[in-house]
Amino acid sequence: MRSGSPHGDRLLRTGFVITIIGLGCALVALTPLFLPEVRLSGVWWFLSMLTGVGLAIVIIGLLRSSRARREVRR
Repeated sequence: MRSGSPHGDRLLRTGFVITIIGLGCALVALTPLFLPEVRLSGVWWFLSMLTGVGLAIVIIGLLRSSRARREVRR
C-alpha cells in the first residue's frame, strides 16, 4: 500500500518550492523598509505573491493525497 498519491506528492513538493521562492522574494521586497536608500521595482511585490500561490498548491496537494488514501481504505 502506498502512502499517498504520486500526483499529490508532486503537488506538495512543487508548492513547497514555490512558497520558499515567494518568501525569499518577500524578504527582498521588504528590504527598502529597513534600508531606505535601496530602491526596488514593483516586480518584487508581485513575485512575493508566489507565497500564497505556493500555499494554495500545497493545500490542493494535501487534499488530493488525503482523497487517494481514503479511496485505498475502501
